[in-house]
Amino acid sequence: MAYKYNINTSKKDNSSSVCLFFCHAIIQIINLFLNTFLVAQIYYFVDGVNDYIFKMCVFIGVTYLFMGLAMIPFSHWVEKSNRVWPYRAGIMLRTALVIVSIFFGKNLSQMLVLAGALNGISNAAYYAGYNTIKHEMVSRKSMRGFTILSQIGQLVVTIIIPVIMGKLIDVSTFSQVSIYVLIICAIQIALSFGVKAKHPEGSRFSLKSYFKKLKEQPEVYKKIKYLYVGALIYGCTTIVTNLLNICIMMEYGSNFGLGAISSVFSVVSMVTILIVNKWSKAGKRNALYVINAILPFVCTVLFAIWPSVWALILFNLGTAISGIIFKTIYDIYRNGILKEAGLYSEITEHQALVEILLCVTRVITHGLVLLLALLQSLILFKIILCISVLSYSGIIIFLLVYEKKFIKNKQEVTVENALTQEETQSIKTKEENRK
Repeated sequence: MAYKYNINTSKKDNSSSVCLFFCHAIIQIINLFLNTFLVAQIYYFVDGVNDYIFKMCVFIGVTYLFMGLAMIPFSHWVEKSNRVWPYRAGIMLRTALVIVSIFFGKNLSQMLVLAGALNGISNAAYYAGYNTIKHEMVSRKSMRGFTILSQIGQLVVTIIIPVIMGKLIDVSTFSQVSIYVLIICAIQIALSFGVKAKHPEGSRFSLKSYFKKLKEQPEVYKKIKYLYVGALIYGCTTIVTNLLNICIMMEYGSNFGLGAISSVFSVVSMVTILIVNKWSKAGKRNALYVINAILPFVCTVLFAIWPSVWALILFNLGTAISGIIFKTIYDIYRNGILKEAGLYSEITEHQALVEILLCVTRVITHGLVLLLALLQSLILFKIILCISVLSYSGIIIFLLVYEKKFIKNKQEVTVENALTQEETQSIKTKEENRK
């Protein structure tokens, strides 16, 4: 496990934090290219919609399968190194996939298993390093602000880039745009050298020791198990996003249309984050949760009854709003729970488990849709799309239950105001000394 985090001496490394922030914003550009537009390119080189769905599910399913399998070995590497090299390796592997896209272009649709495996391994290396570095670099008091600011930064990128990237692919070629993305990858690699971390002595990755420590604090153990259930539910929503992208490509048939819609909903997501952050508090979000649990279901029924462009846009809108509300609030709890409990040495284990659980349900759901594609039924496709969107309602209900069960006295347990056991004991000792 990682070194003992000292709440008294821990300071925010501003220079490294800035580099980490911009590196993570840039990764969204590369993710858009590889996970949205690369998948969209398959549409132009397949025989029919069912073949497209099948190959899309192969690429994404293999991505998450290899990411889940590689997460533990890369987490071991993170604990044995200075954290930065596994993180940087993920960036370099992602760059390698972009280079493959340059040389193979449309033929990439014939080697989706290889591309998906490389994509998954690069994800595992990147997030195993990033999640640990972020927690050890950003101070306890700054974690909530960093999480929200980081999400806004990512959304700003996804407002501008999709339209530009989609238009460039339409007027040139996918391989030519890959060259521009490669330049962005080079900038990201350069920025990653500004991220500094250290190698704690005697650190090791041990899930057994992690669970042993959790069981010593039953209340924390109960809370964190709920968060892991939330990760399983949240993993199901990825299939909805990809099925919606299929619908958009079928409707518009252009990368520009896909990019334009992605940009519009990034604006909606950013506005939603700002509103939720400013105007809502844990324990007082019941109305927000109920409305956003119903919203995706209503949009789904509308799309099923009236399958039109406008219904598709409303469908996308409902899932975008519910999804970003969950991600914003869930990430605050996920990123703060160990520091709140005084367990500063188990960050890598905790984050690896969350990522693995997300991958499990993503692989299962894409596998089910892959089987659906073999049946070659568009009616079944729409039925599965409507059923899968209920996962958005599920994640919002999860937050409602979590806050009712664990948030005491209507106060939000965040990394800003939560006292650790160590701090509480310190305060008690000081009071006793005064007396």
